[in-house]
Amino acid sequence: MHLTRYIYYHPHKHAAGIIEERKKSGNSRPYTELMSRKAGSKDIPPAPMNGHKEAPSIEGTWIRNMASGPSLYVGNNAKQKHRDEQAFYGHRYSEAIKKLRQKKFGATERGVPLEWFTWNRIVVDECHECLVSTHRQEQEVNKSLEFRAQARRGAREFLGVGCTDLSTRPLRARLAVWGLTGTPLLETEARVTELANLMGGTYVTGAAHHWRAEERESGRDIFLNQQEEGSKSREYRCAIQESCHTYVKQACQRNRSEALAVSLERTQKFVNMSQSDGEKFLSAIKLANLNSFSITPDQLGDYVGDALTVTASATARHSALFEIIDSIQKNEPDTKIIIFANAVYSGYSSALKALNDSGRKFANVHQNHSVMEQNEIISWFRHTDVTDEDRLRPRMLLLSFDQAAGHNLQEACHNVIMYDPMYSGPDGVADASVEEQALGRVMRQGQKHNVTCYRIIVQSPKGEPCLDDVIVKRNTDDTILCQATSNFD
Repeated sequence: MHLTRYIYYHPHKHAAGIIEERKKSGNSRPYTELMSRKAGSKDIPPAPMNGHKEAPSIEGTWIRNMASGPSLYVGNNAKQKHRDEQAFYGHRYSEAIKKLRQKKFGATERGVPLEWFTWNRIVVDECHECLVSTHRQEQEVNKSLEFRAQARRGAREFLGVGCTDLSTRPLRARLAVWGLTGTPLLETEARVTELANLMGGTYVTGAAHHWRAEERESGRDIFLNQQEEGSKSREYRCAIQESCHTYVKQACQRNRSEALAVSLERTQKFVNMSQSDGEKFLSAIKLANLNSFSITPDQLGDYVGDALTVTASATARHSALFEIIDSIQKNEPDTKIIIFANAVYSGYSSALKALNDSGRKFANVHQNHSVMEQNEIISWFRHTDVTDEDRLRPRMLLLSFDQAAGHNLQEACHNVIMYDPMYSGPDGVADASVEEQALGRVMRQGQKHNVTCYRIIVQSPKGEPCLDDVIVKRNTDDTILCQATSNFD
């Protein structure tokens, strides 16, 4: 056992450079090539890129040609080629680790891979990034922020989140694994279960959801089929949710810093959609056999996306955005404003179009930016202006809710605009947690000004409540917010 005091690990900063590192030109992968040499093992192939995303549950996905057990995550849309690629990569990587740990290195030897050591403690910053992705992340993050999606895959592999045998994890801790995050973790039960796996020094699995469909249908797993049947019951789901709340309440140390000395004001701006947008809305909901503005997302079912796309792109929302911006800048002409929009149902693209068409200077982060460019843009809104060059930069930053994590914007910003409400499905806790995470970029320790959060709520042409009203009311419900922020005080 080769003990070292502790290692600090940040998924975004370290994962892509260690597990899936690639130079801009050429095929050199310095870290894995070094590890293969030090271990005396066969070459580790490049980590698969195509079709590789996290599975939707903790149990993993079964893979042909591999020993049974949910030890590897695939989520590859049932393409056998991708399963084989991932299985081969995982096999070579794990074999290299085994051989590496049989080696002896001198105290002065350089370039010893991190997997060789046993650390007293492992501290994982932004530990939520290592947890299983949600459906919303699969929809949006993999499209617009491939770097972060790639970093998440690398982090999961490097930390061994899915390893059933803890001794085989690439990073081993003798005493404890600590996770740091400002992000609510109760978005799905699977994420909390994975948190327990990573931090608790054990492996926790669910019922039988990791069994592949053909294996379930083969009749060889009659017992597990019966077990899985019970897991679909309401009582089982409630028990799982209660266990997740209990774990977060007992295992997570919350609010150990001083209380914020500033206040938060939530302001809502109601606007009526135009007559033409109203007609588009009624046309969109006609497919669901509805003919009223006062409806709920649940009533729309699979057609909710069509209706939300209409409300997100309403011209009244554009006008309301600029009215709010003008009112802020009238009193604080040099202040910096953060605008969050929902990318799931066209809110982000609507806000982007409105800002582009207005000719106003603003900044946004998109997939064509390199990681260095992304960090530079965000840095403009992280600190107050010092130089003349700083003062000439945009005063507004547009981000999707998916881009909110990990930014500390409290020093230079205290005005937040939520262009449209976060809605990704019927889970109000998940969507409320995303909104609170976004607001937390500004409302956090170090903030010296009172914070104002503006919401735009689009109603019918005659001012009747519409989808925005329902979703905002749900996302700001006190009970929902307590669950979303794991706040049981």
